[in-house]
Parts: sequence; structure tokens; C-alpha cells
Amino acid sequence: MNQIKHVIFCIIDDVRSDQFFKLIDKGSLPNLKKLIESGIQSKNCITDFPSKTYPTQVSMMTGTYTGNYLEELCHGVPSFNWMDRNEVPPFLRSYNSIGSDERIQIYKLNDDLGNNCKTLFEMVGEGNTVSISQFISRGVNYLFPERKTKLILYYLLIKHSHNINKYIMKANLVAVKKLLKTFENPKKFFETNDAPIASNLLFISSDVMLHLYGFDSELYKLNLFHIDKALGMLLEGLEKLGYLNETAFAISSDHGNYKAKVLGDFGDFFNENGLTHYHPRKAIKGNMNLGGFNSVGFFNFKSNGNIKGQNWNHPTIAEMENYGPRQVNVLEKLFTLNGIQLMYYCDDANTSKKGKIHLKRKNQKTGKIIKSSIEYSGNGKEFKTKYYTEAGDGDVFNYINDEVASKLLDNKFHTLSEWLDATFHIDFPLYPDLLSRNFKNPRRADIIVSTCGEVAYNIKHGKKENKNLYLHDIGLRRSAIVPLIVGGSEDIPVKEISHCKITDIVPTLLKMLGKKPHTSVVGQSLI
Repeated sequence: MNQIKHVIFCIIDDVRSDQFFKLIDKGSLPNLKKLIESGIQSKNCITDFPSKTYPTQVSMMTGTYTGNYLEELCHGVPSFNWMDRNEVPPFLRSYNSIGSDERIQIYKLNDDLGNNCKTLFEMVGEGNTVSISQFISRGVNYLFPERKTKLILYYLLIKHSHNINKYIMKANLVAVKKLLKTFENPKKFFETNDAPIASNLLFISSDVMLHLYGFDSELYKLNLFHIDKALGMLLEGLEKLGYLNETAFAISSDHGNYKAKVLGDFGDFFNENGLTHYHPRKAIKGNMNLGGFNSVGFFNFKSNGNIKGQNWNHPTIAEMENYGPRQVNVLEKLFTLNGIQLMYYCDDANTSKKGKIHLKRKNQKTGKIIKSSIEYSGNGKEFKTKYYTEAGDGDVFNYINDEVASKLLDNKFHTLSEWLDATFHIDFPLYPDLLSRNFKNPRRADIIVSTCGEVAYNIKHGKKENKNLYLHDIGLRRSAIVPLIVGGSEDIPVKEISHCKITDIVPTLLKMLGKKPHTSVVGQSLI
């Protein structure tokens, strides 16, 4: 890897692996195909849980997953919308909203990470670094757009423009041209005249087009064609400047996508069960909060929910079985909502080093509930999980029906790598590991439910957002598997890797630069 002096990490938001490689095979993405032919590719790169823009992009930029590490927050972003119970009263985080301090909350991402993990920019150490359109930018030397207000306007312009196609195309080109300029004239952007050693380039246009028009629309595909064209301009520009053969590209996505069948409606569910939504700005404080719910819902409940006050400690299982003024069993009631198939929640005695996650799956035809559990042990690189069924009549993730995955249902603890090898090819890949890490985060929800993409509710902290059916939060392969390409320099080996994970990208890039990853990194170099 002596030739590689620069790495460029491109994240194309919202790209599903099978859709992506189908376009490659058709010849629709010639520049991306060129990068594949010169390096590493994987059609089975596993994203994080939940498969939403955040926390997945945080995992990509840090090489680690959410949860506690040595008793300190390490990648402290459990979802796109979450509740922080360490504050009194608790505050609600929504990265696409205005906070109680009247600021765009997405700028809290770098603070929310926690100090026990590092971004790619921080791990590179010496050398100039660039972040283009990426909010996860802690430690970067140059950020574009340069001012927060400018970046907000750039983001909102893309999200809400009436002439969406025009601005989407422009945004793709502006991002690439700006990155090229940092190579053309480094002194204009940095204190030294050295080209950037590490750059991150985020294309958010594909996510916007997915939600507006769907993965099966010509507009979504045309935007991917345009991203490929923009990347071609980047490759050509770097070649003219003499940087191409000493530059490695990593190109991937934060999550895949799917189309839900119908929109869900809660009806009078909350009133009927004595549940009232909490919001810090309202005079009447509630006893629960539904952080976010597309097809995966994150429910937060106040401890001793039938008692007034600001105590939002996580409730016990006994409390959730006899909750609120009407003393309802929310663990049962949530299964009465349209489409709910899966449910996850913590055991009472869990710690950061040891614990149990309860899993349930409802048969939509018979109504029968299947129960399984995950136990976790250890921290950091010593973290292991054990997944098993409690009743002996099947398991929640249906691993028992797969010849490879079923071998890990042996009542033993297994590592992240073992789960990856055993489940990358089926639905709910890596879930015993990823779910446990999510529940180790003190910002976790109390109960997580899933419709498996059948029904979409589109709720954010209690409010209906939109009527989108094109989403990306479930654990099925179509949402959890993304493509990965590592190419560019002739120094990169040409090979196809059967499977990997998004946390492998950062250590791979660092390896090519001769740098060592932070101790929090759980990914492994693919070189």
C-alpha cells in the first residue's frame, strides 16, 4: 500500500445492493463499474440496526457501533429519533428537526457521538481532511458548506425544492467540484499546500429521490446515473492532477430500501390505554413517547407511569405489564396494532457488561407468539452474544431454518465475526449482535416493535410526518444489505469479498494509509 496517499470515502445515501449491482450489470453505472474492476467489491455489506441514516452513517464514519464501551458512551446515536433520560426533564432528539434551543438538531451529532470513539478524520491524525455535505465531521480540517447556516440551506434546498431534479443534479456536481478544488489548490482550504489525505463525500440526493418517487422510479435511477457521471468527473480530474493512482476510493451506502404495503393508523389506541405523549414544550407532560416509527417503532415509557413527576428512568418489565392509570400490559397491547410482528425489550438486570434481550414474534395468521432471547457478555472487542429459543417451537429470526445459521443456536456465546459469517445471506443479518449493542446504549428505547415492512406508520415523537411508503428501517435483506466498492489505485488487490460490514470500511481505509484505528473500532480491514 506504499502508493496510496489519499483516501476518498463516498457514501451514496439509500442504495440497496441488489438494485445497485443490477444497474452495474446493465452498464448504467460505467464509472462505478470501472472502480469495481480495479479493486475490491462485496454484494453483501451489512449495515447497522436500525437501518436508518443515523446511526448507520455514524457507524460508517467511526468503524464502531452504538452502545457502551468501557462504561463511556461510544457512538451514542441509537436511532434517528431518541430520548435522553439523563436530563430532567428529558429532551427529545430528532436530527431533522428544530430543538428546544431553536437550533437544527443535526448539528448535535458530533456531540452525541461521545468521546470514547473517533471519526475517520480524528483517526487519520496528521494531514489535511475534507468533509463534503457530511454532518458527522468531528476533527475535519475543511467542511463544505463552510458555514452551518449555509449547510442547512443546502440541505433544505435539496429536501424541499419544487424543482427537485434541477437542484438534485446541481448538488451532485457542486459536491464533486468542491472536493476536486481541495486537490487543485490545497492552500486555499488548509494551512499547508498538501492535498487532503482523507475525504468524505456524501450524496444525499439518492435518499431524497427514494422517498419522493421510490426505488422503482425512473427519476431515482436517473439520479444514480448522474451520481456515476459526477464520480467520473472526479476520477478524470484526479487523473489530470496526477493523484488518481495514489488515491483509494471506498463507495458504499448507509442502508437499502423497501416499499411498505399500507399506511398504518393508531386510531384511538393511546387514549384507550391511558397513554399520553410526552413533549418538553407542552404544558401537560405525558407518560410515554413514541420516538420514531416507520415500520420499526421505538417506544419510551416513564418509570412508574401512573405517578406524576419527571422520573423517566427505564421502567421494569413488571411496570410495563401493569402500566399507567389503566394498568394495561403494553407488552401485549402493542401486538394489537395493525401489522406488528416483532417485539424486543430488555431484561431488568441488564448492565453494560452483561444482560438479556427478550424477543417475540407474532404469527399474523394464528396469533401465536414465539419467544426467543439474546444474552450478551463483555465489552468492546470482547463482546459476545448468545441467541436461543425459549419454547422450542422455532426462533424469532427463523435462523433455525437455515443450515448455516442454525449451527449457532447451540446455547453458546458467539463473536461478531461468527454471526456475520452465519447470517449475512439471510434476513436479520447480525441481529443478535447489533440488537444487543443498541440496547446497551442508555439512550435506548424501552420497547422496539416491527411490522417487517408490511405497514408504515411514519411517526416522529408522536406526530405523523408523511405518507411515504418507500422506507428503509427494517432488518430484512432489502433494507440491511448495501454494496461496497474499494478501488482506484493499482495498489489495491482485485477480489470479491462474499460478505463484510459497514464498520470494516474505516479500518480498511486506515490500513491503506498505514494508520492504526482507535481502540473502539470493531470493524476489520478488508486488505
